[in-house]
Amino acid sequence: MPSLYQKTGYLNGDFRIFYLTSAEARDFQSHYHDFHKLLLFVSGSVSYYIEGETYQLQPYDIVLVPAGEVHRPVIHDETPYRRLIIYLSPELFEQYRSLGADLGRCFSLCPTRHSHVLRISRFQESRLYPQYRELVDAAREEASGSSEETFANTQFANHSAAESLLYRQSVLLQFLILLNRTLDGNDISFPAASGANPQVLSILAFINEHLADDLSVDRIANACFLNRSYLMHLFRRETGYTIGSYITEKRLFAARTLIQSGISVTDACLQSGFSSYAAFYRAYRKKFGESPKDSREGHAGI
Repeated sequence: MPSLYQKTGYLNGDFRIFYLTSAEARDFQSHYHDFHKLLLFVSGSVSYYIEGETYQLQPYDIVLVPAGEVHRPVIHDETPYRRLIIYLSPELFEQYRSLGADLGRCFSLCPTRHSHVLRISRFQESRLYPQYRELVDAAREEASGSSEETFANTQFANHSAAESLLYRQSVLLQFLILLNRTLDGNDISFPAASGANPQVLSILAFINEHLADDLSVDRIANACFLNRSYLMHLFRRETGYTIGSYITEKRLFAARTLIQSGISVTDACLQSGFSSYAAFYRAYRKKFGESPKDSREGHAGI
C-alpha cells in the first residue's frame, strides 16, 4: 500500500527561510513536515488545504501549519504564486519558551481561533511589513549560498557563514516577536475556512482525538453516524487516500514526536496506537528510513 502523504522538506537546524515564485499552474501533493511551517502569501490565485479545511488566500495572509498537519496549496491559474516560507523546529520554540518567550503562540492559537490563517488589515502599512521585507532579504542571503539557485545580487558574497546565520536568526526572531504581539490587536482577524466537508471534518476530528485507541472503520462509522461503505468512499474521494493509510501516517508521526521527546520506543509505540511492535517497527523504518531507536539517538542533545 502506498504511503498516504509524503513527508517533504528537511530541516537540519532551528529554521530555514525561502522566498519562492511558481510561474506555472501545477499540482502540489498533500504532504506534511515534522517541523512547523509559516507561509506568508504574497500573490497568486491560491487556496490552501489544511487537514480537511480550505482557505481562500488574500495577499499577505499568513498561513500557519503546525508540525504533522497534512496540507497543500491549490493553484487556480497561471498567475505567479509568490510566497515567503519559514520552517521552524519545535526545539526553537522550546528553547525560547524556557526563557519565558512563547514564540510559537501564533501556532498554538490555531485550534482556539478555529483557523490556520492570520489576516492583518493594511499589512503594508503595519509594523510587520518592514520585517517581511527583511525576511525576503534574509531568504535571498540563505539561497545565495546554495548551488541550486543563483542571484544576480552579490551583496552577500563578503559575509561569513556565521554572520549570515546570525543576521537571518535576528530578523526571524524580530518578526516572530512582533507577530505574536499583534495577535490580540484590532487589526488582526482569523478567517474561517471555506469549502470544508463537515462529514470529513468529523471523521478527521474523531481520528485525531482517538489516535491511541482502536480505530476500525466500523468504530469511526458509528461515531460519525455514517454508513461504513459511504464513509470509506467519501474519505477517499475527498482526500485521495484510504482511512487506514491516514491513520498509519498520523500514528507514525505521533510516535516519532514521542520518541524525540524522550519517551521509550515501546511506550511511544503503544501511546500512538500501534498494537504490534513488529508492525510498528517495519512501518517506521519504511517511512523514516531509520529505526525508532536511531531516531531517539539522533535527536539526543538537540
